[in-house]
Amino acid sequence: MTDRRARLYTRGVESTPRIPDRIRQDLPSIVASWRDDRRGGAEDGAYSRLVGGMEQLVSVFVDFLRSPDSVETFSRGGAVRGLVGEIAESQHVLGRDAVGVIEDFAALRRCIWRSVEKGVDLATLDGGEVAAFFLKLMRASDWVTEAGLEAFDAIVRREMEQALGRAAATDLVTGLPDRDQFNRLLLPQAVTSHELLCVAIFDVAHFTETVAAGEVEHAREVLRRLAAVVREAAPEGTICARFGDDEISAILPGQGSEETYRVAENVLERLAGDEDGFEVDVGVAEYPAHGTNPEGLIGETLKALKMAKRVGGSGIVVAR
Repeated sequence: MTDRRARLYTRGVESTPRIPDRIRQDLPSIVASWRDDRRGGAEDGAYSRLVGGMEQLVSVFVDFLRSPDSVETFSRGGAVRGLVGEIAESQHVLGRDAVGVIEDFAALRRCIWRSVEKGVDLATLDGGEVAAFFLKLMRASDWVTEAGLEAFDAIVRREMEQALGRAAATDLVTGLPDRDQFNRLLLPQAVTSHELLCVAIFDVAHFTETVAAGEVEHAREVLRRLAAVVREAAPEGTICARFGDDEISAILPGQGSEETYRVAENVLERLAGDEDGFEVDVGVAEYPAHGTNPEGLIGETLKALKMAKRVGGSGIVVAR
């Protein structure tokens, strides 16, 4: 009896790591099987990140099987939830919905189970070991799915809130960000992110008179046309916004005042070629030469614009 018990105990100890070892050894095949179930663009960066996240998740599950922890205590200091959050980001970029998120994790559970079923003779293992594996697999799958849905939902809500914020801060005439967003967000971010940039403000001459004469729609068309031409003439990376009733502002990262002057000239030349041409005055200031912070930079740009309006006739003035 003693010898038989010893043999059973020895067999149990020797077989204990077999399921985790099988999953670890078969990891490439498990991931490949998951890819077959949940296909995506092979060259898509988000899909590659998602596949990598699922591979990491399987490795974490192997460690979980080998640990005495429960789902509630196996947290790794929040690293597991962080990994699930990264996976949710990739799922969102790929256009997954909540059902797709659930199916991604369900497919991974199926792939792990198929690997164990194929590579381990479960009949030779202690029943408690098999039951413990199955229980951990199901509970881990449930936890990951729930955490993934929470992270995915948070991403969707965040994107919706950002979209609503952008919509609220968008000028209805030009479709550009409004002055508040320009002053409060766009320009401060640009100043923080770039060592050199220019701000140019394009002002439609006689705009107020046009509106006062009852030609409101014509005034709007003029402003829309100016916004379009500024975006066409400015280099890639330029940030445009509506600055005032009759003004379009532009931030030109990496551009000095001379380059920005030439951009302004290009804008005026294009407008002059229109059948319904109109005059535009331009003020330009450079960061950090003319202002070392957003407020100072805007102040110098407006001073330059005021001088250009005094000159008249589509003048361009650079701050001194």
